[in-house]
Amino acid sequence: MSEPVYHQTTVPAGQDEKKTTGLCGSDLAKPILALKVAQTLFSLIAFICEEIIEHCESCGGLYFFEFMSCSAFLLSLLVIIVYLTPLRNRVNIESFKKMDFYISAAVGVFFLIASIVFVATKDPHSIGDVAVAFGFLASLCFLGEAGLKFRQDRSLLKKKSPGNAANGPENAPLNQPPSTATANA
Repeated sequence: MSEPVYHQTTVPAGQDEKKTTGLCGSDLAKPILALKVAQTLFSLIAFICEEIIEHCESCGGLYFFEFMSCSAFLLSLLVIIVYLTPLRNRVNIESFKKMDFYISAAVGVFFLIASIVFVATKDPHSIGDVAVAFGFLASLCFLGEAGLKFRQDRSLLKKKSPGNAANGPENAPLNQPPSTATANA
């Protein structure tokens, strides 16, 4: 028998070209996913515990901790949503991974600073101690994730070079002076 001249060029309805390999796809490793979930939970618990505090003498540290715990919760939740939903197919995943690395590192550092400042300025409340403990745990999860990602992919800090830039048109002068051979002729 002969083969058909025309082959099917479209995907039949109901079949996607991009198949996922489970809940978290192939873009997020299980240790990273566990750290993401821990970050989200710890920062949420820190935020809730901090919100329960009714009185404070020096509230600057409390406000900074409140801002960082809420921001950490929302950012980690957003990243989890992008990784675990079909949104990951709509973003450039390599750029998103790089952005996620920088977010994790920055939030980890600032959350650690906020936790230290809150310890130094908080009133002696037991709920404040719980908030600080979860703040430290969350910041360690953020920093641990950034460290783990850096160990896995050291190219996160490098800029992409489009090739040999010395030979590219970007480095050529706009108006090239006439050569000495044509000037002497």
